[in-house]
Amino acid sequence: MTLNRREFIKNSALVSASFVIGFNLPTKGMAAKVEKKKEVIEPNAFIKIEPDNKITFYLGQVEMGQGAYTGIAMCIADELDAKWEEIIFEPAPVKDVFNIPGMPMMLTGGSMSIKTQQARVRTVGATLRYMLKTAAAKKWQVRIYDVTTKDSFVINKRTKEKLSYGSLITDIQDMKIPQDVKIKTEKEYNLIGKRVKRHPIEVEEKITGTAKFGIDVRLDNMKYACLVQPRVFGAKIKSFDDSKAKNMPGVLKIKQLPNQKIAVIADYWYQAKKASEAIKVVWDNGEFEKISNDDLIKIHEDYLNKEDLPVMKKDGDVSKAFDEAFKTVEAQYYFPYLAHAPMEPLNCTVHHKGNKAFMSVGGQFQTLYRATCAKLLGLKPEDVEYYNNYLGSSFGRRANPSADFVIDAVYVASNESWPVQTLWTREDDIKMGYFRPMTVDKAKMSVNKDGKITAFKATVVNQSLVKGTPFEGFMFKDGIDATQREGLESHPYNIPSHDLKSFCPDLPISTLWLRSVGHTTSAPVVENIVDQAAIASGIDPIDFRIKNMNNPRYIKLLENVAKQSNWYNREKNSGYGVAIAESFGSIVAYVIKIKVENNDYKVQNVWAAVDCGTAINPLGIENQIEGCVNFTMGYIKSAQITFKNGAVQQNNFYDYEVNRITDAPDNIKVEIINSGEKMGGIGEVGVPPMFAAIINALYDATGKRYTNFPIKLG
Repeated sequence: MTLNRREFIKNSALVSASFVIGFNLPTKGMAAKVEKKKEVIEPNAFIKIEPDNKITFYLGQVEMGQGAYTGIAMCIADELDAKWEEIIFEPAPVKDVFNIPGMPMMLTGGSMSIKTQQARVRTVGATLRYMLKTAAAKKWQVRIYDVTTKDSFVINKRTKEKLSYGSLITDIQDMKIPQDVKIKTEKEYNLIGKRVKRHPIEVEEKITGTAKFGIDVRLDNMKYACLVQPRVFGAKIKSFDDSKAKNMPGVLKIKQLPNQKIAVIADYWYQAKKASEAIKVVWDNGEFEKISNDDLIKIHEDYLNKEDLPVMKKDGDVSKAFDEAFKTVEAQYYFPYLAHAPMEPLNCTVHHKGNKAFMSVGGQFQTLYRATCAKLLGLKPEDVEYYNNYLGSSFGRRANPSADFVIDAVYVASNESWPVQTLWTREDDIKMGYFRPMTVDKAKMSVNKDGKITAFKATVVNQSLVKGTPFEGFMFKDGIDATQREGLESHPYNIPSHDLKSFCPDLPISTLWLRSVGHTTSAPVVENIVDQAAIASGIDPIDFRIKNMNNPRYIKLLENVAKQSNWYNREKNSGYGVAIAESFGSIVAYVIKIKVENNDYKVQNVWAAVDCGTAINPLGIENQIEGCVNFTMGYIKSAQITFKNGAVQQNNFYDYEVNRITDAPDNIKVEIINSGEKMGGIGEVGVPPMFAAIINALYDATGKRYTNFPIKLG
């Protein structure tokens, strides 16, 4: 695909006195739609080069600690031969051309960033490098084969002369964009596949405090808003008295929002917060006020034994397999509601300017959030300027299809003369946020005398994550939420008979995906029941798994962690657990060593093997696996959201405990196996098997199966 000169000028003119380049690289399913755009072909990956040789990459993905900026920038920089230490990244504007391939929106989630972006950004980098080499060769009157590139310069191989990329801007303005430029081979990589630390500019910004997160946004004459929110889901405001609050220092306005919340706008955040505490609200809490945690558990458990539930997968003859089984094992599992509890509280800054608006937010759904703002203000999406900041972690909380915290901010700032930053307190989010749903499962498995699994029966009950959202159309079918299938229907074992069912109860509690989504409950169920089957069969747990699978990728990872941990000669006075799971296209296997003392347990060692197809940045993968291990520990040992009289009992980190440094494993070792298969994600994939490995290690240490989370001994 080529750009004519008129189109190219439009692209180049986006930044004055510099050269901006990008290419529309249509993907399967979107090509026809893209080709209908006749007037101008907009770029979907920008590289801006300025005369002083400053190079900026515009990235459509968001950076929330997972290393997306570094990984994607590595791919562009490697193909462009740009000087790694000096490149700059900026968040891309909200445009269709930055959409995730195959999806109608810009988003960051599902561990998709690098695996969906690396091919097209590498192509952009390689194509621009070819154009720069062509321009330099013409200047020097040599063949293109006589020039090379390094550190943002084109170099004459014969004379060793150098031309900076910036000095060649005018020479490539009118150049026809070449097609089918070859990207580098593995042996030509300078960055890809190497252990690369976070980009030094990102590191410096975060160390010095100059990095801009959503909470750091400051605009001229900006005001701050604090919300008064209900504490029972579904509650409505009957009346409120703000007479004291509106006369407090700094308070500018108090307004009731259409979504049963009250906003206090003040000159400073602390003033808004203090005034919000002075408002007296009479709530109509509705019927849910009668519900507590035991009631919620019973609601879920009542569906476990029903036969007429939606069928996820049914094949073979489960009843016959159980009747003829050598051994059968079964268990029931309980997973509590979980809050995401990102370190940076939820926030969004909006300035309504009549027929225009500005919004700044650390969000994972740029397209959706901008469209939400525009709709509420009666504007077109293109009339809303959107700036995406660094995210102070998310774990899915800032990828909410309901756009709750964005809606709050837009309601607050609507028709106000000032820009307003609306900030949730941590208590707001823990008490009235969106949670990983309570999940109750039961599972049963049979094996024959040869140690082969013959049947697997399971039922999962939890609230749908997608009903009522833009994702419902393709993720909720026949009464089954697609996230319930994750890891359960797609387990790696050779089993001839299945009876897998699920149900989604309707409750007023807001739910949302948490890091690794449905896999957080399916992996512990599958890997625990398989472990039980192995013990019942009298076969070593790793040998049993290998015996019941034929995918060489899984087998290789299990063999790897067995070797790393010296599994077959493991210590007798500690508990060892193994688990393996695939999610988001990557496979992770763990062996963990656990010590149980004084009704408590400590993970001492973690051995991990990872196959994500091809590792772009092995160091980044190690960092993510280490982060997943520690992240999961908090959810295994202590974290839970519970209800009493319709209200969440937890408040902040003092009673909603995340992982403490004392619970961090003593050692985590990660080995990466490049299978060369289709590239998978990495940001979430280390979470699911960690849940399962803990259960299995605790059984090895105590002889008891702990299947209710959080797991507390004694």
